[in-house]
This record gives sequence, structure tokens and C-alpha cells, in this order.
Amino acid sequence: MNTRMMKLCSWSGVAAIVLIAGGFVLAGFVPPPPPGADAARIGELFREDANRIRFGMILGMYGASLLMLYAAVIAIQMRRIEGRNAVLALAQFGCGAIFVLEFIYLEFFWVAATFRAERADDSFLLLNDMAWIPFIGISSTVVIQSLLFGIVILRDSGARYFPRWLGYYNIWAALSFTPGTFNMFFKSGPLAWDGVLAFWFPVLVFVSWLIINPLFLAKSVDRASEAETGTDPTALAAELGELREKLARLTTKLGANA
Repeated sequence: MNTRMMKLCSWSGVAAIVLIAGGFVLAGFVPPPPPGADAARIGELFREDANRIRFGMILGMYGASLLMLYAAVIAIQMRRIEGRNAVLALAQFGCGAIFVLEFIYLEFFWVAATFRAERADDSFLLLNDMAWIPFIGISSTVVIQSLLFGIVILRDSGARYFPRWLGYYNIWAALSFTPGTFNMFFKSGPLAWDGVLAFWFPVLVFVSWLIINPLFLAKSVDRASEAETGTDPTALAAELGELREKLARLTTKLGANA
């Protein structure tokens, strides 16, 4: 196992959030433009800040691409826990890949809006809505991704790779990402796309999710490396426990057959 590369990929989550956050700040999207803003205000925003939005979205797209490395490391570590038929690890990686595409594709709506300054204000408003509503509202992929990671951590009875509280944290994070799903029903208030429950709280959780998980992913890579070389006492103890259980079951079967 290439431990150095695996650890580098583990920290890609932190690099991703730095680039994504930097891009959105550069674009002037923090805080987001209000959902209730009229067409004239949105048109003015895209005409005056066109280059800021373009460069900001370029940063955001590169940051989003790093989330693929993050999902890949999670999948590999989940597979170590699940074993050979690691269906949840594969599902998590699939959700992670789709999540990356959601970021990039929706960022291009904002870029497309800046492409023609002569557009009517209503066209700017439409493109802005087509970006912000799904950007905040499509939460299912990251919810499933985080939920599956949490479930697999809790299924690791030996706790060889991750602490159990990290499993509960990922399940809690998954639930925290869901309020934005309902932003399509509101133009103001906590569930609007600039609201506390739909935007600010999930963003803070997302930032923590891309800092806390990488920290323990990097540690799990070290543990996996030690397990492969036979130097991890926790892994050795867990394997010994499994062997004892198998021996006990075999002894019981032999006694029953006798």
C-alpha cells in the first residue's frame, strides 16, 4: 500500500473545502443573493461581477474535483471493514462521484449567466434560480455518502480503523444536510436558499465533515499499513479474537457431530 499517497488523498477533503470556499467568496456568493431579489438586482450582479464569478467558479470546480479523491479513500477504508463484498463502499463511492458532478455542473449555470452581458434581466434571474435551487436542494447524494460511511464504521465491531463516535457523527452530518432539500418552497426564512437551516448550518457541518473525516482517514491509513506489516496490536488482538470465535464454533460443531 502506498501510505504516503493514501494520506495525501485523505487530506484532499481539506484542500477541497479551501478551494470551494475561496471560489464562492471570490464570486461574491457568500452570503448568497436573496431568493426574493428581483430580476434587475440579479442582472446587475452578473453584469458587474462577471469576471469575479468566472474565476470563483473555476476555483470551485477544481475544489469539487478533489472530493473524488476524498470519496475514493473513504471507499477503500470502508472496504477494509466490510470485506470482499463491500457493497456499501461501492455505493458510497458512486454517491461521491455524482456529488462532484453536481457541484461542477451547477457552477456552470452561474458561469453561463456571465457569458452574455446583453441578456435580459429575466434570463439572469432564471439562470441564477436554476443554479441556487438545486445547488442547495440536491442533498441526497452527500446524505447517502455520509450515512453509509457512518453505518460501516458502527459495524466495525473491532473498532480497528475508526472510533465509534465518528460513525454517529457521520450519521448526524447526513441528517444535517437535509433541510436545504426544501428550499424550493421558500423565498425567505430559515429554509430559503440563504437561510440558517438550508444554507448556513449545513455549510458549517460540511466544513467540519471535510476536516474531521480526513483527520481520521489519515490515521486509519497508518493503522491499515501497520496491520499489513503485522505491527498493529489492535488489529492483531481483533484477528486473534476472530480466530478464537471460529475455533469455538468449530469445536461446537465437532462436538455435536460426535
